[in-house]
Amino acid sequence: MLEVSALNVSYQQQAVICDLSFQLAEQKILALLGPSGSGKTTFLRALLGELPYSGQITLGGQKITPHSVRLAYVPQDLGLLPWKTVWQNVVLAQKISQKRHQHMLEEPTALFEKLDLMPVLTRYPAQLSGGQKQRAALARAFALEPELLLMDEAFSALDIVTKAKAQALFLEQWHKTPVTTILVTHDLKEALQLSDQMLIFSKNKRPQLLENPLAKLSYAKRIKPENLMGPFLEFEQRMVQLWEAK
Repeated sequence: MLEVSALNVSYQQQAVICDLSFQLAEQKILALLGPSGSGKTTFLRALLGELPYSGQITLGGQKITPHSVRLAYVPQDLGLLPWKTVWQNVVLAQKISQKRHQHMLEEPTALFEKLDLMPVLTRYPAQLSGGQKQRAALARAFALEPELLLMDEAFSALDIVTKAKAQALFLEQWHKTPVTTILVTHDLKEALQLSDQMLIFSKNKRPQLLENPLAKLSYAKRIKPENLMGPFLEFEQRMVQLWEAK
């Protein structure tokens, strides 16, 4: 279980997250939503150890650090090394993780096949389409066999068709190797389609943890308009009220 207790994080001497506490069950997906500057990425940076904080963040009762917990991070720009091929990006990440955790990682070929990356393994990121870059970043993340997966607007740069395909591939792989996941997004539809719970940030109130009303439905059922539109309109109204609150 991921447990956050009395968390306070500041950035450039300004308090961004104040007294945040919540729990996320193991192998669940939590979506973080909120306006720009409300603390979503700041929270991820605290998890990654990039920002100091007070309070506690633990996974399975253990304090989260890059050396104590196997972390995988997919940033908005996807973070692929431009001078490495697709294959090299994934294998290098595996080697770094294994060196830190002495964790034997499996050959990623099956993952490449499933994500349809075999034809582009020798290409560099600049030679890939947006969808191929996204799949390469997902392959690198899942190949690490992480205990905690962090994704910061990872699907935001994709067109609507490519995004839908990438999201479906992500969930398909996630269900094969489920991992506790935190997904930052500005897209409420994406949050409803992918998450189990949603943590709603605002600039003037403490974040609110809400259950996703579609959590028990399969992805195929979540994307159907008759299942999606009711919860979407309800949550959209609630989020606007939170974000506009003084």
